[in-house]
Amino acid sequence: MGRAYRTLVLKYPLEKLQPETAEKVAQLLKVQEEFRRWAWEWARSGGKTPLPEQRPLKYFAKEFLHAAKALEWLKDRVIRHGLKPPLVFDAQLRLDNERDVSMGVLVDLPRREVRIRKWGGNTIALLLSEGAVRWINERVEEGGRLVFATAWVGRSRRNRAVALYVALAFRREVAPIQPRRLLVVDFNALHNGVVWAVVEERRILQRGVLRPHIYKIIRLQREISQLDSLCAKKGNPRTCRQAASAKSRLWRLLRQWEDGTAKKIVQLALRYKAAIVADVPGDESMRELKESRYSADRKVFLNFGRLRRRVKGLAEWHGVAYREERLYSTICPVCGAKMEEEPNRRVKCRCGFTAHRDEVPALWAVKRYKELLPSFSTCLLVAAESI
Repeated sequence: MGRAYRTLVLKYPLEKLQPETAEKVAQLLKVQEEFRRWAWEWARSGGKTPLPEQRPLKYFAKEFLHAAKALEWLKDRVIRHGLKPPLVFDAQLRLDNERDVSMGVLVDLPRREVRIRKWGGNTIALLLSEGAVRWINERVEEGGRLVFATAWVGRSRRNRAVALYVALAFRREVAPIQPRRLLVVDFNALHNGVVWAVVEERRILQRGVLRPHIYKIIRLQREISQLDSLCAKKGNPRTCRQAASAKSRLWRLLRQWEDGTAKKIVQLALRYKAAIVADVPGDESMRELKESRYSADRKVFLNFGRLRRRVKGLAEWHGVAYREERLYSTICPVCGAKMEEEPNRRVKCRCGFTAHRDEVPALWAVKRYKELLPSFSTCLLVAAESI
């Protein structure tokens, strides 16, 4: 048995909060900055700085160290990579009328709210959306348990607006599935689709392609480009709000497709008892693509990093083995020579082999089947999702 995590991230824009709640969030930000100063000293000392004496900093330091012990990557990113840590709270999930045990965060499903406490000020009460309640109930039905929560004040990467973020971390015990087959997933630019194939020794059992709604994405991109241009030239607040709204619609469209696609891929892996082999382009390949023929409004199709993380996290939650392996698409699986690229994404080798380039990685997986199948390890990490 192993431990798997899934994390729900809730976002509360400061401008949409009640004034008294927004004032509490401003005070929480001061506590956050004080805690991060201690965390910086702790990281610089290699984890040897003692706990602060005053509350609530002592509480946050203890909870942070507890979380870092359970999640080794958290400690590593703070010490080695300078990650600014969030405020970590112990947490309780109330499903019915259970007694309040005075933890830092109380997730109260009957009241549809999250309460943040123990931060040095009065309780911050935040509403839970129907989507968040549904997500939590689904995790509980799957055997998940709320183990801790984090909160931080920061700026949105999309529009730089200040917001309060609350993350709820659920954990469950999961038995890794012993794979009998391989599910090869080729992450392409999204307009080419995510190509998958179920591979058994010496053969491909089934293939498929998962694509987003390309027309809607392009239409939204053009609308955003026009509105951004008008906003920059005229500075009309209404036009600028329309541009921000269009960007939010595009983000939601992509997120819904990514979530649905990740779910389909993991369901395929469960159905076929397959380990997932993800063929992801390397950093150099992605840099060449982004600097090449792709226009600015089409580069959104190259952003499949979140989809990859969603597939990985969802696979680990269900005990499905996952690894990323570079499988060739322009190297011949018959003779190993470099193939010529032809129109319509086809490739041809001098030995006579020809195929659509998206079919080639699966053929390499067939060829390397006995090497790939035994090589899986089941390291279970955290998958973060947002509502």
